Amino acid sequence: MPNTEVFEQTESQIEWPADLTELSAYKKADTLSLDDAYAALSKDPVYTPVMHVAWLQTVAEGASGSPVHIQSAEGVLNGFVHIQRGQTLQLVVDLEYKPAQINNEALVYRLNENRRIKLNEVHYLDHPKFGVVAKVSQL
Repeated sequence: MPNTEVFEQTESQIEWPADLTELSAYKKADTLSLDDAYAALSKDPVYTPVMHVAWLQTVAEGASGSPVHIQSAEGVLNGFVHIQRGQTLQLVVDLEYKPAQINNEALVYRLNENRRIKLNEVHYLDHPKFGVVAKVSQL
């Protein structure tokens, strides 16, 4: 079956939306509801958490929020997250992970997924090389 996981590309394939907003433009959330999940992953030697963020973004019913640019400080993770609120709530994730060079080749792994979600549920979007743990809550 077709999937959205891209393996071993050598350059970015993200189609950046015109209305992309930097994460820094949004107010940071006072608490991070996935702190426990982040702590558990940090303690497990199999995983290396790259980024842990939360922000406040208003999305009116029947509307689409601005896509939010997500980039780790080291540039290992880059892409965007987009929330769409219609009859159902959709989470669009388009991220690329660029680990250290392997055999002098800079590989890029891409996770591009559109998933129907429910408020306050924890969702795991996965790729064999990296994953995203996400939760959308009402303000």
